[in-house]
Amino acid sequence: MMICTATLSNSSSVPDTSLGWRDVSSHVILISLTYRSRGVDEMGDDVSSHLYFACHKHTISAKPKNPEHITPRNLRSQSQLSTRNKQKNSTNSMARNQILFLLILSSLCAHTVTIQIQQLEQQRLLTELQDANLRIARLESVLEESVHKINVKNDFIEESEQQIDYMATRIHDLQSLLSKIKDDSLHAEERLTLLEEEVRLLWTASRQNNFDIHVLESKAQDAEDRLEVVNSQVEKMADIVTEQWIHIQHLEQALLIIEMKVQDIQRKLRSTRCTFLKFVNELSGQHLPKLFGIFDSYSSGKGTILNSYMSQALQQFKRFFSAFKKFHHELQGLIKQEMAKNELTAALANEELVFFVASALITFPILTGWMLLSSHFS
Repeated sequence: MMICTATLSNSSSVPDTSLGWRDVSSHVILISLTYRSRGVDEMGDDVSSHLYFACHKHTISAKPKNPEHITPRNLRSQSQLSTRNKQKNSTNSMARNQILFLLILSSLCAHTVTIQIQQLEQQRLLTELQDANLRIARLESVLEESVHKINVKNDFIEESEQQIDYMATRIHDLQSLLSKIKDDSLHAEERLTLLEEEVRLLWTASRQNNFDIHVLESKAQDAEDRLEVVNSQVEKMADIVTEQWIHIQHLEQALLIIEMKVQDIQRKLRSTRCTFLKFVNELSGQHLPKLFGIFDSYSSGKGTILNSYMSQALQQFKRFFSAFKKFHHELQGLIKQEMAKNELTAALANEELVFFVASALITFPILTGWMLLSSHFS
């Protein structure tokens, strides 16, 4: 196109007579520019047809008019015209040559432009293809990222579903545990009610026990008072025993006899545990009737005075024997308590020794009276 433009500018140096040929050149250039997108052959045919039309028009316009009269002036003018025609013919031949050159040059330019357009189109297509490949690669990467994200989301959804299942199981377990706790709370309330009732009963029993303890304390106080009374009685009896110790010495012989009899009875009853009360019962059941029979046979000749004394003595002896039975157990407890206070006699404070000591303390006055009566009647 630059070459065509330069040629057109050079053709402007042609004289005014060749103005028509410049119009022809302009037509050729316009035709070449108009049909640049077509093929070279089609454009060449169009240019040739338009060129022939332009040349024919120019030739017709260049023909001289028919002369009316031939004069010298006309001849001179004709010679001038022929000279001018020759010049015009030479100019026309040059113009035709230029037109042919322009035609060839325009054809080459059109072919070059077409090749450049095709190359540009190919480059554009290659660029678009590369862009498409880049977009495809980008879309593939985006697709891979989307697939990865979808997989991650699917994994997250699966984990969420597993977590939901676990939480549902946990909620079910917690609900069962809550129901169990409610049941346990109901049982605990019932248990608490029972415990409160039991505490109330225990308070009642405690108050009753406190009352019983108070009663027992009062009874213990009464027992202590009675014990003090018994201690005073024992002290009095100890005074009596001291006073009667002299009489006991006189009854030692009789006591030896009785001890011998007791030893005989102990030897007989060693296999079983005897008591002094049994001995006293045997004495009162067997020996005393014999003694009373002897007294009756002896006093049968003495008269009524002796009988009255004997009856009084027997009544006194019976009252004394009943008193012996009454205070025998109380005296045993007192003797055992006193023996336990002393370290020496605490080891000897067994039931048999305490029983015999208490019996001896009670029976000594009886034996003393019996010995006195026996000595009186003898």
